[in-house]
Amino acid sequence: MQEIISNSVQETEKVAQEIASSFKGGEILALTGDLGAGKTVFVKAIAKYLGIEDIITSPTFVLMKVYDIEYGSIDKLVHIDCYRLEGEEDLADLGLEDYVNDNNIVAIEWANKVINLPENSININIEYISDNKRKIIVKR
Repeated sequence: MQEIISNSVQETEKVAQEIASSFKGGEILALTGDLGAGKTVFVKAIAKYLGIEDIITSPTFVLMKVYDIEYGSIDKLVHIDCYRLEGEEDLADLGLEDYVNDNNIVAIEWANKVINLPENSININIEYISDNKRKIIVKR
């Protein structure tokens, strides 16, 4: 487990990019934290690191957005936002079975609403401390 204190959006982006620098494909990021903690900021920074030039927004209303990338052997970044889910959902119920493989990176915001996440998921909790300060806890 790794605990990091971020004092700015830029520092949070740097943490995300450091994590992304180790990606080989097949990683599942399980992001948790209160509303406004910085989960989407984190995913945006990862997308930028992976070379995605699209404007990344949280897929709150569509649940999932898929971005094509060319980063090593990685083909796609799959960005999921489970905020609007009423209860706990299984990964398969979300239609993710086609995306969870060694060619993709899957980033799930509000991952605490998903059951049966693979054991090798990278759990990232972002805690709001103050306007610019966050505590980021990474469990691999």
